[in-house]
Amino acid sequence: MKKLSTLFFILSSFLNYAQVKLNTKDLNNLVAISELYSRNTNARGPEFANSIDSLRTTTLNPVVDALIEVGKGEKSILENKFLARPSNEQLYLWYVIREIHYNLVSKTKAKRPNMEIANEVLSQKIDARWLLDNYYYRIHGGIASLFNNADLSNFNIDIEKLGFKNLTEKSIFYFNMMDALVGGRFKVLQMLKKNDKILEFAEKLPKFNNQKYFYYKDFDFKDFNWVGYEESKSYSEVNIGNLYITLIAHYIATIQLKGKPEAQEIYSNSILHEPKYFKYSIAKADLEMLFEKNK
Repeated sequence: MKKLSTLFFILSSFLNYAQVKLNTKDLNNLVAISELYSRNTNARGPEFANSIDSLRTTTLNPVVDALIEVGKGEKSILENKFLARPSNEQLYLWYVIREIHYNLVSKTKAKRPNMEIANEVLSQKIDARWLLDNYYYRIHGGIASLFNNADLSNFNIDIEKLGFKNLTEKSIFYFNMMDALVGGRFKVLQMLKKNDKILEFAEKLPKFNNQKYFYYKDFDFKDFNWVGYEESKSYSEVNIGNLYITLIAHYIATIQLKGKPEAQEIYSNSILHEPKYFKYSIAKADLEMLFEKNK
């Protein structure tokens, strides 16, 4: 019995091991930042920036810098300072922001004290993929705002130099960048039959590893369950599926306005021509048919 008690104590200690230890000021300020963020997820306005700025500490400086930058929506959000992989400790701080936000906006779960949420997150072992995806999602608003008017066609994002540990992390970054830059734009424009606007935005997209966005297609990572807002989904199904929506809209717009030869570059060099990924697309049957025609 004594051995069992000792084992239970050891396991309990492990399960409650703090992944990130913050001092009282850091913790209080992080909770305050999270609450401000939840009321203004776009991080807009001088009042938000001033409030966030007043909560700086050495540990929280990177979070404060990034949130202020998101609110600006300027090209500086694309500096390596913000695009490079943050440390695991910093990723946990961003996950606290996420969980407190969800705690405050949830319509299905009873509200809990935000300090309790923060301590819970900081003491848990959380999937690094969830942590990384969450960070890029939290800053995507600044990138989306920038791209509304900016021409980034001469800007290159070198994914290989951003400190990612593996193929999965590189894919997480790419998907989040494409969601920030394009998101549902192409789908909406396609529904509105504005193919000229699709091509206008496509031509302003940045390069990834010195190539057009559609050349990036190395998604042979092991799929995993992604926990979103109160639901769990296949990460590949959501993100590869969304990329297909973007590519199909771009491909069709190019055929109609520029002709098949130019559209062929998109088809031949993207996952439109990769059958192993078709299962993630709602247009699976159409992709298979197109693939057979282009053999």
